[in-house]
Amino acid sequence: MNPLGLLVVGAPRCAAADVESVLALLPPHLPVPVVLALHRGPLDALAAPLGRRCAMPVVEPDDKDPLLPGAVYLAPAGYHLLVDRGCVSLSVEPPEHGQRPGLDALFESAADSHGPRAAGLLFAGHEDGGAGLQVLQARGARVAVVSALQTGGEGEEGEMEQLTVGSVGGWLARLAYVPRSKVLP
Repeated sequence: MNPLGLLVVGAPRCAAADVESVLALLPPHLPVPVVLALHRGPLDALAAPLGRRCAMPVVEPDDKDPLLPGAVYLAPAGYHLLVDRGCVSLSVEPPEHGQRPGLDALFESAADSHGPRAAGLLFAGHEDGGAGLQVLQARGARVAVVSALQTGGEGEEGEMEQLTVGSVGGWLARLAYVPRSKVLP
């Protein structure tokens, strides 16, 4: 059993091309759902462009849709996308940092519902997302920040990993690694 139960990704609009590149790295049968909040305008159609290189379907969910492994759930325009155990929840709470969907809202909901069974990936470039990612990390989740320039590597105890787009694939592979159990005689 994979101890990872959820991957949450948050990104500002300026990182859409990098997000598309990372989605292309995901295997078609990823054993966990991926929930993505990307800042967007009310008329931005993002599911099809983001899904063109992704082996998994990229969908904009309805409220209370179940979270299923092997799919990417993209926050619809004008809604915060939250995780509520085995389903998603859409919220029209006020924008955070001027954004709805908000990144902090997604990360905080993942912290509440999945705690250490979640992993969070934040693309740098906006003030939104950092506080929520810290909450997720405080609950025991594995987290990392993706930026154009790598500044820190894996980081010390308690620090967030710093990644470049080129190193996200290795980080994802480490998340998916499940050590074999030893058979005792």
